[in-house]
Amino acid sequence: MNPPRVIWLRQSGLWAKVEHRIVDFMRKDVRSTLLRLVSCVLMILAVLAPTRRSGAAQTPPAMASDITSRDIDGHRVDLFGQGIRAAVLFFVTNDCPITNSYIPEMNRIVAEYGPRKAAFYAVYTDPTVSVREIRSHAREFDLHIPLIPDTAHLLVHRVGATVTPEVAVLEPGGKLAYLGPIDDLYVDFGKRRATPTQRYLRQALDAVLSGKPVAVPNANPIGCFISAEP
Repeated sequence: MNPPRVIWLRQSGLWAKVEHRIVDFMRKDVRSTLLRLVSCVLMILAVLAPTRRSGAAQTPPAMASDITSRDIDGHRVDLFGQGIRAAVLFFVTNDCPITNSYIPEMNRIVAEYGPRKAAFYAVYTDPTVSVREIRSHAREFDLHIPLIPDTAHLLVHRVGATVTPEVAVLEPGGKLAYLGPIDDLYVDFGKRRATPTQRYLRQALDAVLSGKPVAVPNANPIGCFISAEP
């Protein structure tokens, strides 16, 4: 049975107003609580989310040295052969003008650092390019290092390469020591310096081969984008 005061409130119409205010308050309180919960979840996710190129070299999900790669002749490639102290992956495409403009510098680096126990590989990232076209491209630009058709983007994904000609330097065991451009010759697409002011790849190799940490473990490359999926 309702008490007399409640009966009076209902009859006067005030009870409906009271009920409306109570329901409105409860709805607002629920919305406020949900908003606070959502905000907390978003803050936690932001803290836990990994950041690419955060100022230190990121270790890939699986060591690149564990990936079984094969050259254009179908032979298994061991990135770290006998006595190799650094493995360098040049990510290239045969039709990228920026890639092709860097090949003379790539050849100079190979000639200089090869005797110092650094191994070099040209990783072709375009899955539509045939073995014949890869051979023709390497012959045209006098590229005399192992050629790897990365048709499934195994190496691309393992180191996080995004453009050509990006380069990755791996330490023995497959740890990523450097990922980025060969140097800073290109400021932007169609815009380049007369000469580089930073020779990132050479600096990284000097550090790794001397057993020192790389001062600049990554830098933003300028080049032709590698498709997300082959």
